[in-house]
Amino acid sequence: MLLGSAAQAQLPVVKEARADWQGCAYSIKVLQGSDPYAPWQVLYRVTVQSAVVSSATCALTPRTVELGTSKNTPEVAIVASADGLAAAWTYGEYIRGYGTWGRARIHRLDPSTLSTLRLVGLQSNYVPSNGGAGMPGVITLSGLTLNAANLEVAGTFTGNSLTEDPATTPWPYPILQGNHFVATYADFFTAAPQSPSLVTF
Repeated sequence: MLLGSAAQAQLPVVKEARADWQGCAYSIKVLQGSDPYAPWQVLYRVTVQSAVVSSATCALTPRTVELGTSKNTPEVAIVASADGLAAAWTYGEYIRGYGTWGRARIHRLDPSTLSTLRLVGLQSNYVPSNGGAGMPGVITLSGLTLNAANLEVAGTFTGNSLTEDPATTPWPYPILQGNHFVATYADFFTAAPQSPSLVTF
């Protein structure tokens, strides 16, 4: 959604990442506001923004688009190249008596309009050895890397399982080792959506 509210535009920026390509600048920002339904609670808004650095090579119209919200402070990352533009962010919340959960979203964005052309997600979980109900974990984002047309998403996770969000395998999810991960999306900007290659360590 386009960020058109003057009040939202004045919210303080608490985190930001930036990528430049051919005279165009792209940034993903975390704005700290309040929940309109519970004004005493903090609500973070994640936006992407474009700007012209050099009009000789960048012909876009600057704009700002909101990607989503989170009750926990998001981590953000953005990359741009000749292949395309991608942005990632985490979201979640703390629930009393239950704990904290957090997931990641990764967007393929149209460089001109900042509209989402593809959206994928990652989630972690605690999977009991007996295959019981389990509970969600927390994903922390550390960065995005473009390796040719492949997009690599790196970070850490709590729990003992890491899957797509929504998951493409039935519960109980496979139990994995380690708490760091790299998820590689092959041909992220061109191929039909497919499951990522997940490595944990």
